[in-house]
Amino acid sequence: MRMNEKMIEGLIVTTMTDRGPFPVLNLSSVSEDTAEKLSVIGMTILFMGAGTVAERQHHRLHGSIPIPDSPNLEALAMSFPVSAINTVDVRIDQHGRESTIWLLFESKNREIIFNLHRIIEKTLQEETTKIINEVDLSNPEIMDDILKKIKNITDSPDLPTVVLEPEKTSNIVERGGLEFFTANSEGELREVNPKLELASLSVLIMINTILKRIFIIRLKDSTPHRQMFLTSTSVSNINTNRFKSEFSVRDVQDSMEREMLLEKIGIILKIDAQ
Repeated sequence: MRMNEKMIEGLIVTTMTDRGPFPVLNLSSVSEDTAEKLSVIGMTILFMGAGTVAERQHHRLHGSIPIPDSPNLEALAMSFPVSAINTVDVRIDQHGRESTIWLLFESKNREIIFNLHRIIEKTLQEETTKIINEVDLSNPEIMDDILKKIKNITDSPDLPTVVLEPEKTSNIVERGGLEFFTANSEGELREVNPKLELASLSVLIMINTILKRIFIIRLKDSTPHRQMFLTSTSVSNINTNRFKSEFSVRDVQDSMEREMLLEKIGIILKIDAQ
């Protein structure tokens, strides 16, 4: 029962500046420091391993994503590109600034929010496609109007408990959107903390539960091919049994891609430890 309870706690807007992700508008109760952490960690998760605009799934609703330093808050996220007005970054000049709207809600309301997932996504799709210029991202009137439209959906007493069936998802625990494993010589998996163990590992398996992707990263060139084969088999079994074969599996062999992923993992771990 909702009984005038506010489902959405606020909205944060993040964009990819020339120096990295940064919140340009915070219409929520969380601190600017927390908003900045969410911007860096959240956008790193959303775009980890994304190579093309299509893979990044612009205008798709992702989440929930835990809010740093806020154990009772989570967020839904929708990313989209906007035109950059003033940038020295050639990539941003050509492709626009990656930007994200975060909708914050209390964890206790997760089931209700998820039941409204598709109608929230449709509304945000309609609104974000109207945002063309980066100046609009920091316009409180534009963003407050979007927030009000979402709240009209989530706070309406006329809506039934279940409005639309959400897209089929796996019943999994999302710890910041990432989970890490390694594999022994027989391909048997165990969960690891890369912050403490990365230097000693020969294989790292990273599961991105937000984008439904699994990366198998060969950390040492000396890792036997047999071990990699058995690891791939174990990962395939997890994908089938735990994720109902909904996740894509990528075997990262290119050294540049491996370094890129490890760098992004390091960014998340560094900020999460602050």
